[in-house]
Parts: sequence; C-alpha cells; structure tokens
Amino acid sequence: MTIKQALEESTLQLKNNHTPSPRLDAELLLAHLLRQNREYLIAHDDENLTESQLKQYSNFIHRRLDHEPVAYITNRLDFYGIDFYVDNRVLSPRVETELVAEEAIKNAPKNSKLIDIGTGSGAIAIAIAKNRPDLEITASEVSADALDVAKLNAASILGDDHNIKFVVSDIFDDIEGKFETVVTNLPYVSEDYLPQMKAEVKKEPAIALFGGKGDGLDLYRKFYQQLPKHIIAGTRVYHESDPWQHEKLFELASSAGLESIFERYLILGFQKN
Repeated sequence: MTIKQALEESTLQLKNNHTPSPRLDAELLLAHLLRQNREYLIAHDDENLTESQLKQYSNFIHRRLDHEPVAYITNRLDFYGIDFYVDNRVLSPRVETELVAEEAIKNAPKNSKLIDIGTGSGAIAIAIAKNRPDLEITASEVSADALDVAKLNAASILGDDHNIKFVVSDIFDDIEGKFETVVTNLPYVSEDYLPQMKAEVKKEPAIALFGGKGDGLDLYRKFYQQLPKHIIAGTRVYHESDPWQHEKLFELASSAGLESIFERYLILGFQKN
C-alpha cells in the first residue's frame, strides 16, 4: 500500500467515526511514524509502506478511532515553538496558554523569583526558563506522575543544568518563600460540563481538567487564599480561565490584595498593590 492509499483509507475511517479533523490527524500520525513532515507525504505519495509500517500505522489509527488525542499517540506537542513530550499523565498544553508564558517572559524582573503552580508537563515553566535563564524558577505539581513528565522535558529541552526547581505540592502547601512573578493554569472546568465534553477531552487526566462543581473555581479559591503569603508589592500573577469566570476571579484577586492589569479573553493578569 502506498502513502496516498494509506492516507485515503485512514481518513475515511476517521471521517466515518466523526473525528473532527480526519485528514489532518491521518497525516500527522503517518508523518510521525515515518519521522518526516507532512510535506514529505505529498511529495512521496507513491512510496510503498512496509508491512511493519502499515501495522504500526493501523495501531495509531485505531487508537485515534478510540478518541485518544493525537498528542498522546505521538507523545509530541509544540508549545511556544518548543517540542514537548506529553502522555496521558498530563494535560496537553493549549495554544492560548502560551500567552501566560509570554507575559512572564516579557515582564518578570531580571534575576527575580518566579513560580509556576500546577506545572503539568512543565510547558509554561520550561518555555519561560528557555527564554529567561536569569530567573530562579520553582515549578510545583500535586501529581508526582505529572512532575516526572515535567522533569523529563526540562532535562531534554534545557539540559541537566537548568534553572527550575521541581516540587510536589498542592497549590502552595509545601512552598516556601516569596515570588515576584506567579504563573498558573490550574484546572477550572466545572464537573457539571462532563456529560457534554468531547470524547478526546475525557481521555485527559481529570485531575488536570476539573476545578470542582458549579463555577469550577475551587482550586483558584485555595490559590488566592494562600497567595498573599508568597508575594510582595509589585508581584504579578498570570493565569487562564473561561471568560464567564472572570468576574468571580476579579473578586478573588481583589480579596488577596491584587488589582487587574489586563484581560485577554482566556488570560488574566493581576498585580499586588
């Protein structure tokens, strides 16, 4: 079977299964298998695949038919122009979350301390560290399994001699010291939405998705209750949430002594008075 035939057959399978982007997913999985880019598939569409390649590709497609996210099948995801390892121990970082890293990279004071609460795959902390080696960075995570993924990414991307300290902690429970910049992407999806969620999202770790019932902000309540002990005048806080949650988050931030400095759809920024 040629590359063209394999793509056509797998695209049809995914389409019949109501996969959101059947052709793209088929191409991404085959390109990953062949360790090539998607352009290669077009230029070499008459190239024959070996039996071993077809067997492995069929395995990839069947995993996708079972709604497993493409990133978990390839174990790769691009974030802030960096290639990260991901698997089902961590949430796949979203493109919009890059804004959190971007704001910290631009605004963190030189040679200051920064903490990433709930680091997951380490995407935010590592993107910041790669662009701001002057910072002293702490990355915390309640899940030891997720923290293993973050450590793997840090070693792979930054090398063994990097500027990130990893800590197992539930929010600030096991964190000491004060920080000039705080970034986080804590779970904020309400458990009430579970029945409506796409099958792909349900394959991601619930601990990294759900922030409780109702408004989904249980973890952010704890975050803002604990935050004042770990910040100083001028500290900036950046995080993500759904727009409909912003009003409540403004209240929580204000109760912790912070004022809003910007609002960009999903990303909020605050500063300690």
